[in-house]
Amino acid sequence: MPPPMLDLAETPLVQTITPDITFRDRLAIGTVRTIGKPAISVISDARIIRALTDAPTRLMKMRAPGTALEETAEGGLIATPKNVGSEAPWLIYIHGGGFVAGSPYTHLGLASHLAKFAEMRVFLPAYPRAPEHPFPAGRDAVRDAYAAHVERHGPPAALCGDSAGGNLALLVAQHARDAGWPTPGALGLMSPVLDLSQDIAARMRDAPDEMLFPEHRLYTIRDDYLQGHDPSDPGASPLLGDLTGLPPTLIQASAAEAAAPDGLALARGLDHARVELWAGLPHVWQIFAGRAPVADAALRAMAAFLKAPR
Repeated sequence: MPPPMLDLAETPLVQTITPDITFRDRLAIGTVRTIGKPAISVISDARIIRALTDAPTRLMKMRAPGTALEETAEGGLIATPKNVGSEAPWLIYIHGGGFVAGSPYTHLGLASHLAKFAEMRVFLPAYPRAPEHPFPAGRDAVRDAYAAHVERHGPPAALCGDSAGGNLALLVAQHARDAGWPTPGALGLMSPVLDLSQDIAARMRDAPDEMLFPEHRLYTIRDDYLQGHDPSDPGASPLLGDLTGLPPTLIQASAAEAAAPDGLALARGLDHARVELWAGLPHVWQIFAGRAPVADAALRAMAAFLKAPR
């Protein structure tokens, strides 16, 4: 079982941030509440969700201004921000989407802004998604993508991911450590979902202001991904695995979201970790990078951590 939730009053690892919310931030938050959550509530077919998200973002290719873009043969993306040279360090970013949706294109805006602030190149690997490709297909694909990238370019300066992508990023770091591969210099996890064995109903009762996910959809997403696999397997729930010997880690989460306890428990188990709890924001608000100042503020804080000398 994971360690108990941290007592925020007693740990220096946790910083609670109350950001200044601008009009543009309120528009983003309102979009999540009035469009995102109702859509997730009624649309259960992952293929429809992907059609509504992947295709438009593939066409728009939303990214930080001036970012050069390259598609890989495996369906991933390499983004090089403006004024970042070919010798710049690498960031690997694993997209979220509940293991059933999301793509390098849906998260290109977030990842390219993070890379711009960190002055790094960023690689976003593609991976197969459930329910067509349940666990462990996605996990194994990102492991392979990491290994191939390290073979070509050496270990990345940072490995990041959000939500389900945070789960996969932590699994990759654990596997790299155990397999003797070069490990990333730092981890950056945004609203990571790390323990799939948790009681969802209890988690939702403790998160009364979860802005994005209705309770019933969390059950179906987990079922689509695991399809009968044991949710307490550390290969699917990295919080239940060995957390020692991992790189310095920054975890960002909304203070009131259902995923926040996973980030807090992870920080307690790691050797070097810090948690930022941002008040009044939805799950993975950083997705609004370039459009909501509070998203850019969080990514600037993450970038500063990732590129700090160690």
